[in-house]
Amino acid sequence: MNINTGIRLHYCVLISSIVFAGYAQAADEAKTENVETSDQTESKPVEHMVVFGSPVGNLGLNETSTTSNRLGLTAMETPATIEVIDAEVMRARGYTKLSDSLANLPGVVTGEQPSAPSTFSMRGFTRGQITVLRDGLWIGPSTMVMRPQNTFNLQRVEILRGPASVLNGIGSVAGTVNAITKSASADMDQGANLQLGYGSFDSQHIGVGSQGEIKEDLWYTLDLSHYDREGFIDRTNAESNNLTGSVFWKASDNLNFKLSADYLKDDAGSYYGTPLVPSADARDPLGVIRTDRDEVIDGAMRTNNYNVSDAYAKSDQLFLRLDSEWKINDSTRLQHTLFKFDADRAWQNAEGYVYCTDVVGTCTQQGEVQRYYGYFILDHEQEVLGSRLTLNIDSEFTGIESRSVFGVENTRLDFVRSRGFRRSVAQETGDGIDPWNPEPGSYGPRELRGVSPTDIDTYAVFFGNALQLTDKLSVVTGIRHEALDLNRENFNAEGEPESNGFARDYDWLSWRLGGVYSFSEDVMAYAQYSNAKDPVSSNIFLVNNNQDFDLTDAAQAEIGLKANWLEGNAESTIALYRIERDDIYERFSLDSVTNVGGRKSEGLEVSTSFTLSDDWRVGANAAYTNASFQRSANIDTFAGNTPPNVPELTASLFTSVDNVADLPLEVGGSVHYIDDRYGDNPNTVLLKGYTFTNLFAAYRAENYRITARIDNLFDEDYVSWSDLFYLHQDNPGFIYANQLMLGAPRSARIVLDYQF
Repeated sequence: MNINTGIRLHYCVLISSIVFAGYAQAADEAKTENVETSDQTESKPVEHMVVFGSPVGNLGLNETSTTSNRLGLTAMETPATIEVIDAEVMRARGYTKLSDSLANLPGVVTGEQPSAPSTFSMRGFTRGQITVLRDGLWIGPSTMVMRPQNTFNLQRVEILRGPASVLNGIGSVAGTVNAITKSASADMDQGANLQLGYGSFDSQHIGVGSQGEIKEDLWYTLDLSHYDREGFIDRTNAESNNLTGSVFWKASDNLNFKLSADYLKDDAGSYYGTPLVPSADARDPLGVIRTDRDEVIDGAMRTNNYNVSDAYAKSDQLFLRLDSEWKINDSTRLQHTLFKFDADRAWQNAEGYVYCTDVVGTCTQQGEVQRYYGYFILDHEQEVLGSRLTLNIDSEFTGIESRSVFGVENTRLDFVRSRGFRRSVAQETGDGIDPWNPEPGSYGPRELRGVSPTDIDTYAVFFGNALQLTDKLSVVTGIRHEALDLNRENFNAEGEPESNGFARDYDWLSWRLGGVYSFSEDVMAYAQYSNAKDPVSSNIFLVNNNQDFDLTDAAQAEIGLKANWLEGNAESTIALYRIERDDIYERFSLDSVTNVGGRKSEGLEVSTSFTLSDDWRVGANAAYTNASFQRSANIDTFAGNTPPNVPELTASLFTSVDNVADLPLEVGGSVHYIDDRYGDNPNTVLLKGYTFTNLFAAYRAENYRITARIDNLFDEDYVSWSDLFYLHQDNPGFIYANQLMLGAPRSARIVLDYQF
C-alpha cells in the first residue's frame, strides 16, 4: 500500500471513530434531558413494503436523489437530468435484473454479455464511460466488476445523465447508474413479502423479504432472492442468488447507525454470441444485420450455443458497510461511511467463434466454426476498503439560503487478474464444430498466460453548494480534487516479472456549475456545465506501460425544462446536451486497450407521465442522439464515424388501465423502439432497428397480486448488443471471434406477489 494513502485512509477512519464516539456520548447525555424540539426531529414512518404499484411510474421530480447531489435537493431543484425507477415500477413491469430497469429509458441500450454483464450505452458513450454504483459507492470499473443484480433486493435505481466525476470520481462521462438496495430506517412498517415467478425457457425466480422493528429504536430488513433460467439459447444456465440485510439503530434523536450486508453468488451464463456466416451459406438468413462482407445471422443457428459444456462465468462477492449520522443541530449533519468489498470471479469459456470460409490459419475445413483461439480462462481476486466523511451545513445570510457539503474520501483497491488462453496447447479436432449441430465438448487443458496485480489508492476532497439567490433563481456548484496512485505489475505463467508493468500517480480537478430558474413552483428551467477527468479510462486493469497515457478530458453543456402540470396529474422533462471527450479507449486484444480517438455527442431527451383518470395512466419518452468519433491527440482512424451501440433514435410508450370491467384487474402494455446502430468502429456492420412490444394483465386482491405478461409479443428478431472484441476479429493470423448477441424471442411469464 502507498504509505501516504494508507495514512490518509486510517487517519480518516480514526478521526471519524473518535468524533462519533464523542457524538455517542453527547447523544446519551442528551437522552436524559427534556428537549422541547424532539417532535420536530422525530422521523416519519417510511413504507418499504408496497408491492402493488403501477407499471407506469411517475418521473419522481419531487423526490431527493443521492446520486445527483449530496445536498438534499429534489430532482426538480437539481440542474441535471435524473431518472428514478422505484421498486413498485420494477415489480409491476416484471424486471428481474438491473439491466431490465434501464432498457426502456430514453437513449439507453443495454448489453448482457457474460464477460461484462452490466454494460450500457447512454448519450453516445458506452461501457466503462458510464459509472455503475452500488448504494452510491464505486467499487471499480463496471466492465470489470459489475454483475447482473437482482431487482427484488433493490429499493430503486437512480440514473444521473452526463459527466459526474465531481461526485463519484473516475469514469463518469456519460452518466451514473446507482443501484440502491432495500435498507432499514426509523419507524418503518412491519411486514414481509413473497414473490414467485415462472416463465418461458424454464426461467424461475423467488424472492422473500422481511422488515420491521426488532425492539425499541432498532429496525431491520432482510431480503433473499434466487433467479435461474435455461434461456432461449441452449445450455445458457444463468443463475443468481442475492442476500441483502441491514440493521438501523436510532441511538438518540440526533444519532443513528446502520450496518448493511450484501452477498451475491451467481453464474452469468455461457452465451457469448452467434457467429456471422456468408449469406450464400445461410439456411434461414435473418434480416437483423448488414455488413460490408455480405454476412448474415442464420435463423437455423438461432438457439445454438457454441460454448463448451463445462463453461462458467461465476462470482462470489460480499459487500459490508457501516453508516453513521449525527444531526448536530437543525442545520448541521455529519455522516460517515466505512465499507469493505471482497469478490472472487472466474470465467472458463470457449468464447470466440469464427465461421471458416477458407482453409487457413486454424480453420481446418471450410464451413466449420473454429474456436481454437477463443478458449479463455480468467480469475479476479478483488478487495476494496473505503471511507467517506461528509459534513452538511444549511445556513441563511441576508435572506439568501445556502446548502453546503464538505467531504473527504479514501479507497484502497487491490485487484489481481489471472488469465490464460490457447498458446501452446495443440489444436484438436473438437475445436472446429458443425455450425448447425454443434457438439459442445469440454474446455480441455487450462493454460495460464500470466498474472497482473493492480493496486489503486485514491484520495479525494470535495465541496458542493446550492445557493438560493432569489425566490426564482438558485445556483448549484461542485468541485472535487482527486489523487490516484496506480501500481500495475505483470508476471508470466512461471511467476517471473515482465517488463510492461508500471506505476504512476494522477492528480486532477473536477467541477460543475448549474443554475435553476423557477417560473413557478411547478415549472423550472435549468442549465449546467460539468467536466470529467480520469486516467486511461475504465480499462485501467488492462493498460500496460506502452499505453501509459495522460488524463483524458470530458465536458458537457446541458439545458432543460422540468414541469408538473395538469394540476399535478402530469410530469414532463426535456433536456438538450452536448458532450465532448478527447480520448476513448477500447479493448482490442485479450490483454490491452487501444486509443480509438475522441468522441462528441449531442442530443435531445424527452420524458413524460400522465394520470389521465383514476384508472388510466400513460408514460412516454424519446431520445435523439448524434454521436461521432473525433480526431484526438493520439489517433484519428475513426474520425467522423458513429460509435457502436449508439442508436440515433429511441422511443418508448407505456400505458395501463386499472379496474377493468369493475374488477380488481389491471391491463396494459409497452412499445419500445430502437433505431439502427453500428456494431463496430469502422461502421462496416449495421445492426437493424427493432420494435419491442409487451403486454400484461394483473389481478389484485387485498394482499396479493398475480401478473401474467408476454414480452416481445410479435417475436421480433434483433441483435441486442455488439462487443467490439468479438466482431470481425478473424484475420488469418488470429482467427478469434466474429459473432453478435441476439435478443430474446417471444416469452411469457406469470408472477405472484404476496404481502404478509
